[in-house]
Amino acid sequence: MTELRQRRGDRPTETEEVAERPGEWSPEQKQQVEEKLASLMKSMKGNPKPGTSNEAKKFRDELAEDPFNLQAIFGLGKAYAADEQWERCCNVMLRGFKRVGELESNEDRFEFLATLAKASMNLEKFRQALAVVNDMTEPEDKDDLRGLNLMRTQVYCHNGDLQKGLKAFNACIEGSSFQDAVKAWAACSRGLKQVNGWGVTKNTILKLAETEEEKKQLESIDKLCEFKDDVHKLQTTKTISDLRLWLLTGFLVFLLVVLISILYWFEQRNLARMEWRK
Repeated sequence: MTELRQRRGDRPTETEEVAERPGEWSPEQKQQVEEKLASLMKSMKGNPKPGTSNEAKKFRDELAEDPFNLQAIFGLGKAYAADEQWERCCNVMLRGFKRVGELESNEDRFEFLATLAKASMNLEKFRQALAVVNDMTEPEDKDDLRGLNLMRTQVYCHNGDLQKGLKAFNACIEGSSFQDAVKAWAACSRGLKQVNGWGVTKNTILKLAETEEEKKQLESIDKLCEFKDDVHKLQTTKTISDLRLWLLTGFLVFLLVVLISILYWFEQRNLARMEWRK
């Protein structure tokens, strides 16, 4: 059609111009990619709710009356997780970690450990997350199993185990559409990059892309993940720098106290000598 127009001297339509120029996007393509990027950008930010929800207060009161109530521990942990208060969630659920076997149903045991593992990952307590994941048994529900393998991918990679990470990732995306697979890939970006598994998994996802549009989407997600991970590095560096500043300040204060104590001791000793000479 385009060649026929050119022969007749007609000007190509806007759609045909976009199709002929590689690297350019139609309005529909732009909208789809922008929606995916916006969704991914939103996932970069934590959104903990302030205060304590009514649901959390209810279970907290139950736990105050019976500190060993595993169902109250479970309920409070889930309430904190729903509010994205990961530190609180982790602290309370660790109290029941070794008692998970007391929960009656497999579903409850799986959900308890999955919630604790998610909280541990959000706090970047990767070894703790690994200990939790290792205690989890595979669920019968396919969606739960896919979620577990997604979690395993991140946990294994952040603990430096590339082989287990790749195995879990392949299990996670097995039978998935391109769209679902690329979402899983993006969610695991930091972990995969840490163990040099990003390029390998990108080739795996690329094989699922059936159209040029999907290939372009993959490249866009790749660039956004690079940006997202760079932002995380900067945030982590700032946190570490702030921590070092506090530690340095504390150390200097300690040295100052020691110095004052030594000077005071010398002063008292000199005064004692003067008194003795008199």
